[in-house]
Amino acid sequence: MTPIVPAVIPANAGVQRLGLNPTFNTREEEEMDPRTVTLGTDRWLTDSRVYNLVWLGRWIERAETVARVLKWAAEQDRGDTKTSPGLDEIARMAASVRGVTLETGESPLDALLSGDSGSSLRGCLAAARYNATHAAPVEVIQNLGVAISILDDLGGLPSSAAEVASLMADMLTQLDQLHQSIEGAWFHSEALSEEEVFRRFMQQ
Repeated sequence: MTPIVPAVIPANAGVQRLGLNPTFNTREEEEMDPRTVTLGTDRWLTDSRVYNLVWLGRWIERAETVARVLKWAAEQDRGDTKTSPGLDEIARMAASVRGVTLETGESPLDALLSGDSGSSLRGCLAAARYNATHAAPVEVIQNLGVAISILDDLGGLPSSAAEVASLMADMLTQLDQLHQSIEGAWFHSEALSEEEVFRRFMQQ
C-alpha cells in the first residue's frame, strides 16, 4: 500500500496568492521593525507612530467640533435680555449637543472649555499635542500650543455669549492654521530637500 504523504503548504502561500511579497515585513530582508507600516522605499512608520497619528487626528477633530458647537450655541443669543436664554443655558445646550454629562453644580461652560476630561476643548487640544510630540513636525506642535494658550490666557470664563462666539471664532482661525501646517508638513507637492529634513529633525 502506497503511503499517503500530506501536501506541504508554505506558510506564505496566502500572501503569494494575493500577489504580495511574502518577505515584505521581515527584519532579515528589510532590516526594520516587524510591526511597521511601509510607505515606500526607505519610508516607514512604526505602529506606535501610526497610533499617535490616528489619535492626533481624532483629538483635533474633537476640538474643532467643540469649538463649532460652542460658537453655534453662542450665536443663538439675540442680545435681547428679555428673550435671551442666558450664557449658562446656551452652554448647557452646547453640552447637550456634544453629549457631555454634567456633574451637579458643574458649570457647563467650564466643562466645555477647560475641564480636565476629553470632553473639553482644552482637554482635546492637550491630548492632540501629546500625540503630536511623538509623531508630528514641530510646526504642528507649535500651532497646537498657540491654540492652548488662547484658552490659558483668558484669565477667567467668558461672561457673555458674544465673548464666547468671538473666542471660538479665534480658536477656529487657529485650528485652520493648524490644518495648513499639517498640509504643508505631510501633503506638500514637492519633496523636501535634505537641508529642510535636517532642519525639521533638529527642531523636534
